[in-house]
Amino acid sequence: MSMSPTPDAPMPVGEQLKARREALDLTQGGLASLVGVTVTSVSSAENNRSTISRGKRQLWERALQLKAGTISAAYRDGTLLEPAESSAAEPPYADMTDPKEAAVWALDLSVSDRIEIIDAVRARAAQLRRGHG
Repeated sequence: MSMSPTPDAPMPVGEQLKARREALDLTQGGLASLVGVTVTSVSSAENNRSTISRGKRQLWERALQLKAGTISAAYRDGTLLEPAESSAAEPPYADMTDPKEAAVWALDLSVSDRIEIIDAVRARAAQLRRGHG
Protein backbone atom coordinates (compact mmCIF):
# COMPACT_ATOMS: atom_id res chain seq x y z
CA MET A 1 0.00 0.00 0.00
CA SER A 2 1.42 3.40 -1.01
CA MET A 3 1.90 6.22 1.49
CA SER A 4 1.55 8.98 -1.11
CA PRO A 5 -1.24 11.47 -0.37
CA THR A 6 -4.56 11.13 -2.16
CA PRO A 7 -7.90 12.79 -1.44
CA ASP A 8 -8.85 9.66 0.55
CA ALA A 9 -5.50 9.30 2.34
CA PRO A 10 -3.83 12.65 3.10
CA MET A 11 -0.12 12.83 3.87
CA PRO A 12 0.39 11.86 7.53
CA VAL A 13 1.07 14.81 9.86
CA GLY A 14 4.50 13.45 10.80
CA GLU A 15 5.65 13.38 7.18
CA GLN A 16 4.43 16.95 6.76
CA LEU A 17 6.29 18.05 9.90
CA LYS A 18 9.50 16.45 8.64
CA ALA A 19 9.13 18.02 5.18
CA ARG A 20 8.56 21.46 6.76
CA ARG A 21 11.57 21.08 9.08
CA GLU A 22 13.78 20.09 6.17
CA ALA A 23 12.45 22.97 4.04
CA LEU A 24 13.59 25.34 6.81
CA ASP A 25 17.01 23.63 6.90
CA LEU A 26 16.54 22.64 10.53
CA THR A 27 18.00 19.49 12.02
CA GLN A 28 15.91 17.43 14.43
CA GLY A 29 18.19 18.76 17.18
CA GLY A 30 17.67 22.34 16.06
CA LEU A 31 13.90 21.93 16.07
CA ALA A 32 14.00 20.15 19.44
CA SER A 33 15.95 23.08 20.89
CA LEU A 34 13.48 25.64 19.50
CA VAL A 35 10.47 23.73 20.81
CA GLY A 36 11.99 22.64 24.12
CA VAL A 37 11.61 18.89 23.57
CA THR A 38 14.03 16.01 23.02
CA VAL A 39 15.30 14.85 19.64
CA THR A 40 13.46 11.58 20.37
CA SER A 41 10.18 13.54 20.65
CA VAL A 42 10.81 15.19 17.27
CA SER A 43 11.64 11.83 15.70
CA SER A 44 8.53 10.19 17.21
CA ALA A 45 6.26 12.96 15.91
CA GLU A 46 7.85 12.88 12.44
CA ASN A 47 7.52 9.09 12.24
CA ASN A 48 3.87 9.21 13.39
CA ARG A 49 4.69 7.23 16.54
CA SER A 50 3.31 10.01 18.73
CA THR A 51 0.99 12.99 18.47
CA ILE A 52 2.22 16.44 19.53
CA SER A 53 0.43 17.39 22.76
CA ARG A 54 -2.02 20.27 22.49
CA GLY A 55 0.09 22.30 24.92
CA LYS A 56 3.17 22.08 22.66
CA ARG A 57 1.52 22.66 19.28
CA GLN A 58 1.89 26.45 19.39
CA LEU A 59 5.64 26.09 20.06
CA TRP A 60 6.00 23.68 17.13
CA GLU A 61 4.03 26.04 14.89
CA ARG A 62 6.23 28.99 15.84
CA ALA A 63 9.45 26.99 15.34
CA LEU A 64 8.29 25.64 11.97
CA GLN A 65 6.84 29.02 10.93
CA LEU A 66 3.34 27.61 10.53
CA LYS A 67 -0.05 29.29 10.76
CA ALA A 68 -1.58 29.07 14.26
CA GLY A 69 -3.88 26.07 14.63
CA THR A 70 -2.63 24.28 11.53
CA ILE A 71 -1.18 21.28 13.43
CA SER A 72 -4.46 20.68 15.27
CA ALA A 73 -6.36 20.93 11.98
CA ALA A 74 -3.98 18.45 10.34
CA TYR A 75 -4.47 15.95 13.16
CA ARG A 76 -8.24 16.51 13.19
CA ASP A 77 -9.10 16.26 9.51
CA GLY A 78 -5.93 15.65 7.55
CA THR A 79 -5.57 19.15 6.12
CA LEU A 80 -2.10 20.19 4.98
CA LEU A 81 0.11 22.26 7.28
CA GLU A 82 -0.01 25.93 6.31
CA PRO A 83 3.05 28.19 6.48
CA ALA A 84 2.58 31.44 8.41
CA GLU A 85 2.05 34.50 6.25
CA SER A 86 5.09 36.35 7.60
CA SER A 87 7.56 33.47 7.79
CA ALA A 88 9.89 34.87 5.12
CA ALA A 89 10.07 38.31 6.73
CA GLU A 90 10.60 37.23 10.34
CA PRO A 91 13.54 35.17 11.51
CA PRO A 92 12.27 32.58 13.97
CA TYR A 93 15.02 33.00 16.52
CA ALA A 94 17.37 35.97 16.17
CA ASP A 95 16.68 39.33 17.76
CA MET A 96 17.26 41.47 14.68
CA THR A 97 17.58 44.61 16.84
CA ASP A 98 20.75 43.15 18.35
CA PRO A 99 23.68 43.78 15.95
CA LYS A 100 25.50 40.59 16.97
CA GLU A 101 22.45 38.36 16.53
CA ALA A 102 21.55 40.04 13.23
CA ALA A 103 25.10 39.45 11.98
CA VAL A 104 24.95 35.77 12.96
CA TRP A 105 21.54 35.39 11.30
CA ALA A 106 22.96 36.81 8.07
CA LEU A 107 25.70 34.15 7.90
CA ASP A 108 25.44 31.46 5.24
CA LEU A 109 24.95 28.63 7.75
CA SER A 110 22.17 26.19 8.53
CA VAL A 111 19.45 27.51 10.84
CA SER A 112 20.53 25.08 13.55
CA ASP A 113 24.16 26.33 13.38
CA ARG A 114 23.00 29.96 13.57
CA ILE A 115 20.82 29.12 16.58
CA GLU A 116 23.74 27.40 18.31
CA ILE A 117 25.96 30.47 17.77
CA ILE A 118 23.24 32.87 18.96
CA ASP A 119 22.77 30.75 22.09
CA ALA A 120 26.53 31.00 22.74
CA VAL A 121 26.47 34.79 22.21
CA ARG A 122 23.53 35.10 24.62
CA ALA A 123 25.23 32.89 27.23
CA ARG A 124 28.43 34.94 27.00
CA ALA A 125 26.51 38.21 27.34
CA ALA A 126 24.73 36.85 30.43
CA GLN A 127 28.12 35.82 31.90
CA LEU A 128 29.50 39.30 31.35
CA ARG A 129 26.42 40.91 32.91
CA ARG A 130 26.94 38.77 36.02
CA GLY A 131 30.58 39.86 36.13
CA HIS A 132 32.05 36.43 35.42
CA GLY A 133 34.09 37.04 32.42
